[in-house]
Order: sequence, then C-alpha cells, then structure tokens
Amino acid sequence: IWFIMTPIQDILTIQYSWATTKAALKRINRILELQLEPNGTKILKKQSDILIELQNLNFSYTQDAAVLKDISLTIKPKSKIALIGASGSGKTTLAQIISGFYTKTDGELLYNGQKVEHIDRGSIRENIFLVLQMPMLFNNSLRFNLTMGKDIDDDKIFKALKIAQLEDLLISLPNKLDTIVGKNGVRLSGGQRQRLSIARMILADPSVVIFDESTSALDVKTESILFFELQPILKNKTVITIAHRLSTVQNADMIFVLQDGRIVQRGSHTELESVQGHYSEFVKNQLTH
Repeated sequence: IWFIMTPIQDILTIQYSWATTKAALKRINRILELQLEPNGTKILKKQSDILIELQNLNFSYTQDAAVLKDISLTIKPKSKIALIGASGSGKTTLAQIISGFYTKTDGELLYNGQKVEHIDRGSIRENIFLVLQMPMLFNNSLRFNLTMGKDIDDDKIFKALKIAQLEDLLISLPNKLDTIVGKNGVRLSGGQRQRLSIARMILADPSVVIFDESTSALDVKTESILFFELQPILKNKTVITIAHRLSTVQNADMIFVLQDGRIVQRGSHTELESVQGHYSEFVKNQLTH
C-alpha cells in the first residue's frame, strides 16, 4: 500500500498542476492571438510641422457597430481645434486614432501626405502626445513617471513641474523626485495625476498635443493659471482639445461637433453660435455647461 500511495499522490499533484497551467495557457494564447499593429518604415521628423488629414475614416471595436463613421477633417500645423459632443459620440476614440494607438477600420489617415500604414508608429507617438483624463502611471518614482526612463536634467524637470503647478507637491514629498507614486499613482490625487501627465508632455516636447478632458479634476483657478503658463509652450504646437468648458472652446480656430460617431457641424465659435437648428442648440448647451 505504501508503494501504491506515492504514485497516486503524484497523479493528484499533476491534476492540480494541469488545472493551474491550463488557466495560464489560456491567458498566454489570448496574447499570442492578438493582431500586430501595422507598422511602416518612414519616420516623422521630430519637431516638424505636421499636417493631419482624415478622409472618410471609419472605426469599430467590433464588427457589429461602427464607432466612427465617415470622418473627414484636416488639422493644419500649429492650429488650435476642439472636439465637442455628448458622451459616447466618439471624441476620445478619434483622439486615440490620431495619436496612433488605435488602427482605423477603413478610410485614409495621412501625416504630411503620407499614409499611416507607411509610417513608423513610434515616430507618430513621439510627435503626438495624448494627455488623458486618467493618465497611466507606473509604480515607480516620480522622476521615472515624468521622464519615462530618459536622461533629463533635474532643472528641466523642476521647470516642467512648476509650469504644471506641481511645485508645492514636490516640496511636500519626502524623497522629492525619487518618491514612489504607487500603482497608477495611487498616492497622488486625481488633479495631481493629471498635472503630472501635463508635466510629462512638457518634457516630451511634441509637435501635436491632444487634451482629452485632462483638467477635469482641477478647480477653475488652478486650471486658469495652468493654461496661462502653458500658452508660450503651446503657441507653436498643434493643439486638439476635447472640450468641456467655454474658456477652452472659444479660443479654438475650428470646432468639430460629433454626434453618434459623425461630424455633424464644424466652424468657429462665432459661426456655430449663429447657426440655427437642432445641432446649434446642442452646441450652445455644450458651451454653456
């Protein structure tokens, strides 16, 4: 019986190991089944003027329903535009496509006349910076989350933090730039995480900046000071703002109104206010609230 028990125990152990391994293999296979994003060889030069063109662009997460439908727009270098619309209208998805994180379903997306399929995705992301409402932060030091591992002088980091209204935070931290912020920046408030992401953008110095409701956690006074300090930095950059306040929208060169994945209106702040009809009322409500 003693000799029989040992192999029986081994068989039982194998069953437990197989159950654990099977679950792990499913997770690994899901990753291996993911499609690789298309990546070209042409490089977008850093700090160059970038003309972005979308022609009859469509996008869907699944085959059942399209999220963006027949989007056509042109974003000229150094222009200031705004995207407004109700929740679920496709504003953030459009921003993710422009910044190179999502792949369009069909249509054309061009940077300086070159199709996105022919351009190296890394160079797109170096030139276009997406500042999110809930930025991704790593369980690492404040310095790493600002520089993303790049060798940047402390003086430049301090300057970026000052512009982003984070100077007081830095003074209060026990280990200054070497303070660990925790997973997803759990040791920071929502407003501090958003301003940290803006400081990261300042250090990255991209050609195109997309603000996706990136100051929603800030009070009006802090937001006003922040954008005043950002003016010299953003002056010669293309700025795309997913708007939620009048002060941001009325300074845009062009406003695009999205509804159900389509651009239903476009024009300056004055032009949209003067247009009559349902969509005009929708725009006015957005600007008022």
